[in-house]
Amino acid sequence: MKTAILNELRAAIEEWARLHNIETSRIEVKYSGIGSHIHIDVVARRGFENWWWAERDRSLIDFIFSKVNQNGDFFLSRLETMTEAEYEKYEGVEV
Repeated sequence: MKTAILNELRAAIEEWARLHNIETSRIEVKYSGIGSHIHIDVVARRGFENWWWAERDRSLIDFIFSKVNQNGDFFLSRLETMTEAEYEKYEGVEV
């Protein structure tokens, strides 16, 4: 069941990217380790340049919840949508 949700989420993200002409370079979907909380990272080679980050996040969240989370099977605890340049800055930051 848990792996099936991750696979459904990944497929939904890939579909969303196709619909918006976004060329992704990285899609990571994983459980956070706390219950059914899920972390999603989407990095785009092309397609996010003209979107404000909040708009792309909201668009993806709405799409995911309409496609996959209709029964509340998971809680989206982190969503990051970044360009490759943003990801390179983010990746270098130590937590």
